Amino acid sequence: MSKKRHPETLVFSTTDSFGNLVELTQATWNLHVLDEHPQMAGWEAAVRDVIRDPHEIRMSTEYDTGVAFISDAGVGPRPEGIRALVAFDDKFYEKGATTGIVVTAYPVDIARYRTPQLGKTIYKKGGRK
Repeated sequence: MSKKRHPETLVFSTTDSFGNLVELTQATWNLHVLDEHPQMAGWEAAVRDVIRDPHEIRMSTEYDTGVAFISDAGVGPRPEGIRALVAFDDKFYEKGATTGIVVTAYPVDIARYRTPQLGKTIYKKGGRK
């Protein structure tokens, strides 16, 4: 008897600021984001919106083909804003030629983490790529 693969239930599917398809699964939202960062409950739309229109994008130090989409201050459950880390299928994400999945989302906490563990900035609103 063959097993059918059941697609994961999505919290959302959106297009990022580069033009890539990005998805957040219910499993990631419930089993990672809310377990690690319960204050993110109810902020799914803010996570989607920061992926669509970020204030800043920085390279991930955790994933070779990942980036952190960073909101403006005042977005999310803390005054400093939120970050959403997306892992892409390949390195062509800046060309809008791949797909990605949200691996985590969390509120920025500059009191606990003064220096974010992120790579170089690749986009800043009002600046240059």
